[in-house]
Amino acid sequence: MSSQPSMGKMGGGSDKPVRVSLIIAVYKRVDFLGLVLTSVENQSFRNMEVIIAEDDQSDDIRNFILSKTEAFPFRIKHVNQEDRGFRKNRVLNKAILASEGEHLIFIDGDCILHKKFIEAHVKRLKPGLCLFGRRAMLSRRLTTKLIHSGNIKGLSVFTMLLTKTRCLESGIYVPWIPSFRKFGVKGCNFSLSRDLMYKINGFDEDFESIFGGEDTDVERRLRLIDTEFLCIKFKAVQYHLYHEGREGREESWETEGKAFYQKKIDEELPFCKNGLLRHRETG
Repeated sequence: MSSQPSMGKMGGGSDKPVRVSLIIAVYKRVDFLGLVLTSVENQSFRNMEVIIAEDDQSDDIRNFILSKTEAFPFRIKHVNQEDRGFRKNRVLNKAILASEGEHLIFIDGDCILHKKFIEAHVKRLKPGLCLFGRRAMLSRRLTTKLIHSGNIKGLSVFTMLLTKTRCLESGIYVPWIPSFRKFGVKGCNFSLSRDLMYKINGFDEDFESIFGGEDTDVERRLRLIDTEFLCIKFKAVQYHLYHEGREGREESWETEGKAFYQKKIDEELPFCKNGLLRHRETG
């Protein structure tokens, strides 16, 4: 199966340059992706493209995207690659190269967006600035209900409270409340200019393990080039769908991750060696 981006139509202002590229990291779970794309359709901000960055080559994902493109209000591009273990950073770099927006917003394929999510990022765009937010952690019960109904309108503070959602405060849209958090970029909710991402050569593809640190590494390298950071918790709100699969991550971090990450710190390089440029050089 080809890993070249496939495109759906561009709705709502196809004659204008795309301002935002929303990049969605996906692995399996077409049911999750359906809910996420529904939340994308409902966004108040409309001048964007959507890029599905799939760390796999699933027929289910491909067919689902094809089924969405005709009626979907934004252009959809699909970049994928053979499933050879955790290579999220690699496919994200390929998505960046396929993108056309001047501003890149990164989310994960298991996070439903509040209708003002993209607007919250776009309102605060500024050269040299990285924006980051948090997420509410939905319970198994509420996630199951959303999947079965296919209706995200049932997602409210009341239902989250009743179903024991964790980090509930991160799921409440109260844009007038500031956040004083200074650190903590998460790969599921951050944005920055294309220019900043190219200055650090994108994501470091040396990260090929479940132990984590790949998003923290982006933040670390951005700080080395004096990037400003702004937390937009309570403004860029998203809801993480419950799923298994984090087993062994903490143990892996203790046994492998810490030492690996320390080597990256010791290098003191903002521009990673194994990033965006390697794809340009290889075509």
